[in-house]
Amino acid sequence: MSESNLPISIIIAFRNAAKYLPACLEAVAAASRPEDELVLVDDGSTDESAEIARRFAHSLVSLPHSHGPAFARNRGAEKAAGRILYFIDADVLCHSDTMARIGEIFAGDAGLAAVIGSYDADPPARNFISRYKNLTHHFVHQNGAAEASTFWTGCGAIRKEIFFELGGFDESYARPSIEDIELGYRLRARGYRIALRRDLVVTHAKKWTMASLLRSDIMDRAIPWTVLQLSYGHLLDDLNVSRVQRASSILTCVGFLLGICGIVRPILFVVVAVLMVPVVYWNRKLYHFYLQQGGVAFALGSVAMHWLYYCYSSAAFALGTGTFLCGVRRTTRFKAGIERRRDS
Repeated sequence: MSESNLPISIIIAFRNAAKYLPACLEAVAAASRPEDELVLVDDGSTDESAEIARRFAHSLVSLPHSHGPAFARNRGAEKAAGRILYFIDADVLCHSDTMARIGEIFAGDAGLAAVIGSYDADPPARNFISRYKNLTHHFVHQNGAAEASTFWTGCGAIRKEIFFELGGFDESYARPSIEDIELGYRLRARGYRIALRRDLVVTHAKKWTMASLLRSDIMDRAIPWTVLQLSYGHLLDDLNVSRVQRASSILTCVGFLLGICGIVRPILFVVVAVLMVPVVYWNRKLYHFYLQQGGVAFALGSVAMHWLYYCYSSAAFALGTGTFLCGVRRTTRFKAGIERRRDS
């Protein structure tokens, strides 16, 4: 059997996902080959998600209490029979060729440890925030480095033996956060390769609100990702945390503060305009993409949201840095206390 025909274990962990799960599982069923299997993990749902899952799953793992997606995905991986583990979220719709593409990618590169894809440019949720969020994610991944720096469970596959060699996802992440990114860091630290394939696309069905976007971007991504990067001793230069993006964040934040001061000193608005010129230039392809996808009104709203993103991401980076330094100080004091007790 060639590697392109080896079975893939599709692992979906979910909690209270009844709104999205039927469409997700129907898409998986349409894309699966006879040799593939579907492993579902119910992370303590209190709605009808488990009943929906039982209609589709080859294997259903039911957890009596919620432990978070890292724990749930690890339990699913333990049940998996395939040599390739493919993780997707319950609000993701794979395409008809997804499993075949994953098999071909691993068959064509024996040294590849993992592969991630991207969202497509046609999210079904049509409200502004959902279109802005999902289209931005699509653009970032479509323009990321082919040799990826992180893993991603929105659409990510990994060789089973490597997954278990690394110990799977870090279960200390008790809620949806950066458990997939953290696994990617460990993969790269061990010298394993992760590929970002722009032709491996899925549809993100999630409907975003401003509240859910801010909570996810700040609390679940930016702050813990900052701590993770600092713990590794370097900042990533890829995707939405590249050097250009960091420079854009700084200029946008300075421009925002000067804009507030400009209420009493209008001349500062000229300085703000000058500061935003490089931000617009560096992001011109993204802003043109917004224009192509939704017209002038959508593009203007998306640019405003993107500048807001730069401001709150900068604040989150500062909070993450403070969190990291506080953790270092606590660890240092703890170790110093141990040394003093040993000496006494």
